[in-house]
Amino acid sequence: MKVSARMDYAVRALLELGLHWPDTQPLQLEGISRRAGVPQKFLIHILIDLKNLGAVNSIRGKKGGYVLGEDPRKINLAAIVRRLGGIGSFEEEKRKKKNDSVSLLWKEIDKSIIEKLEKISLEDLCNRQRQAVKTLSFDI
Repeated sequence: MKVSARMDYAVRALLELGLHWPDTQPLQLEGISRRAGVPQKFLIHILIDLKNLGAVNSIRGKKGGYVLGEDPRKINLAAIVRRLGGIGSFEEEKRKKKNDSVSLLWKEIDKSIIEKLEKISLEDLCNRQRQAVKTLSFDI
């Protein structure tokens, strides 16, 4: 599976906001960009898309920034991927015209990826990150 940079950046931005939850103080663009490793010029467009999906809220002003639009338990990664066109998109359109065994195999793989993502909430991803950081700090 090939994940687009846009999709990777969107999930990384959501992860940063999810790790900040339930703190209501907004995270500023620069901080999200630095911690998530996402270039600011891309991040602003991604955050706008995520805001349009209701996953993120923006807060104006000097101390403004971004916060999650809902509880991380309610943000499903499969929904984000589907709504941002993350899996298959262009290639899937080309494959729809074919009904051979290879095309059917790619469709089956795409479906299994979505099924796996259906079981993962943003909270699950945040917990994985916290566990990874905890494990790294014990190994030092």
